[in-house]
Amino acid sequence: MLPSPYTPSDMPRVFIGREREREELRDTLARVIAFGDMGGPLTIVTGPRGLGKTSLLREVSANAEREGFVVAWVAGVKHQAFMTDVIDQVSRSMRRAGMGAEGRRKAKLEALTLEVGVGIAKVQAKLATAHKDPAPTGALLGPVEDFLHEASTSIRERGGAGLLIVIDELHAPLEPRTSGSRAAEKAPLLDAAILLNVIQNMSGDRARYPLAVLGAGLPQTKTALTQAATFGERIREIVLTEFDSAVSAAVLTEAARPLSVTWDPEAVALGVDNADGYPQALQLIGAETWKVARPRMGDVIRREHVEQSLPQVAESMRSMFLTRWNIATTSERAFLRAMAEAEGEFVSRAAIAERLGVESTDLSMARSSLIYKGIIEPAGRGQLRFTIPGFDAFVLDQ
Repeated sequence: MLPSPYTPSDMPRVFIGREREREELRDTLARVIAFGDMGGPLTIVTGPRGLGKTSLLREVSANAEREGFVVAWVAGVKHQAFMTDVIDQVSRSMRRAGMGAEGRRKAKLEALTLEVGVGIAKVQAKLATAHKDPAPTGALLGPVEDFLHEASTSIRERGGAGLLIVIDELHAPLEPRTSGSRAAEKAPLLDAAILLNVIQNMSGDRARYPLAVLGAGLPQTKTALTQAATFGERIREIVLTEFDSAVSAAVLTEAARPLSVTWDPEAVALGVDNADGYPQALQLIGAETWKVARPRMGDVIRREHVEQSLPQVAESMRSMFLTRWNIATTSERAFLRAMAEAEGEFVSRAAIAERLGVESTDLSMARSSLIYKGIIEPAGRGQLRFTIPGFDAFVLDQ
């Protein structure tokens, strides 16, 4: 048996699809490469869990490194501040890439790192007694801007393309701590305000900053960031959706091709039909089918192999469903049942309210919490949908 080329819950070995999104992100970086300018406003990739946001940014980051970028990757943590992590990761990434600053610039970067850390710490210390949301001052923003100028310019002067900062799970720091609340913790909200204000200020003098900033998060990320700064509305958002049937088929077949294993058309059709465009499900189907088929070079994966794999795929999907179900409160579960009973991919708030015997306005708290938990998402005016195919059937069985 050959090793499986499928990677559920991990970056795919063969990256398939998202051509339009990759092209948009490449265009952002091309501006830095060509002109040494800032790549534009904060760009975020959003979508429900399992659609490949992190994989897309990993693919783009790997290509950026080959183009000469130093990539500083940070993952957001629930309710935790993140800007000091960004500053620290920039310095670490420069050293790892052999692009660490030298001489006067090294000393200046070290001094700015300390200044930024102390400045943020001082403001955060006052947050507990603050009566309103924090607003960063010029004294706090200036050192961050100077640090990013020195870091990105140093990379450029040493022959690199520039600096790429990637913040994954950007929604997590801004998640409300209590169910139904829309208010983020003050420390991460301050950091979001710093990030947005710094990017806004740097855009006004873009020639000094050969860098780009990308992020990824759940669908509510842009809304959450807008709490920190009203001009968060200018954030560029790339929204991921499920794969179409052609891309879904390619995910299954192209991963196996380098190992000289092919998929019978009927096997592909069955796999695509059961995945319903969900990238995580496609990887699961590929992995479990591979275990059943145990192929060698030149073998063909057939429909019966997929059929035999589906019970284990269903069990793995059920485990994902159960994790989501377990984090829902009693009232949220009632909301989910009403939504599942309404049938159809898109369900109106009015239909849910009618089934629960309440007014639509009474749903606001549960709706907001379920969106923040990544279980449902808005789908047009007054419409909602589940973020993972098959979850409605699971809910009806509970």
